[in-house]
Amino acid sequence: MTKTSETLAETPAPATWAASTGLSIELAPEQVRNFAPQVEHFPHGSRVFLTHLTGKPEAMQVEAALRIQEMGYTAVPHFGARNFKSEKDFVDLVVAHSRNGVTEALFLGGNPPLFAGPLGQSSQLLSHPVLKDSSIGTAFVAGYPEGHPAISEADLSDALRRKVEICEERSLEVRVATQFAFDGDMIAAWAKTLHAAHPGLPIHVGLAGVTSLTKLIRFSMMCGVGPSIAALRRSASGLFNIIADRNPADVVDAMVAAYPDPAAQMQLHFFPFGGWEKTLSWFDDYREVRGLRAGRA
Repeated sequence: MTKTSETLAETPAPATWAASTGLSIELAPEQVRNFAPQVEHFPHGSRVFLTHLTGKPEAMQVEAALRIQEMGYTAVPHFGARNFKSEKDFVDLVVAHSRNGVTEALFLGGNPPLFAGPLGQSSQLLSHPVLKDSSIGTAFVAGYPEGHPAISEADLSDALRRKVEICEERSLEVRVATQFAFDGDMIAAWAKTLHAAHPGLPIHVGLAGVTSLTKLIRFSMMCGVGPSIAALRRSASGLFNIIADRNPADVVDAMVAAYPDPAAQMQLHFFPFGGWEKTLSWFDDYREVRGLRAGRA
């Protein structure tokens, strides 16, 4: 048993949906060239989300997605509306991924408040006719358990409802992938509310992977994660706690305790700020200690 397993075993908990379902992970396209996980840690068929950032060549994402598919995993490229300089750039990217058989994508508005292109909302991407003849059949849309720093809760709810409607109109399977957060009770409450409003809608719960507390706080501030940063800061007493790696077991266990029997499918989605190796190894230990090993659901 590894040191991580021993630590988890000190706080025993029953096997749960979080341990029995699969997981997905998010990488930047340039990270894919060194991505070579052990199959027992990351089973074939698992999803690898690929970022789409301003200034990064979109051809790099296409190449990364193809490599992920060839490795036996499911590539899920991000499409950030505000990152496209023109509508043609979006069309060309969808067509390129379709040539390579990519079947899933995450549709986002994107972060820049000011943008040069004609596309500003994920709903514009989902409504675009290029998807009709593409290979993409599953659309992920964003969820925000803590809310959004620039969008009201009412507007977020309206936007999600509209995106779900668009997907249903276009026969796209729709799933929600969330921003990461650190308050398991809050994530559970948000998921219950979403499932009440959208019965059957799968949720892929965003979690920060294994990394140091200082990195977590820095990335949280960069990504606009707000209220649950306070929980991180409270655990920052003492030099060891600041420099030692932190894993999301407490967040996962709190979320599962508050929502033990989800009304629709829920899986874990990791942002591996400290490196994909640490996060995948930790999750394998988590499943072992909780008494379950499973592939992607």
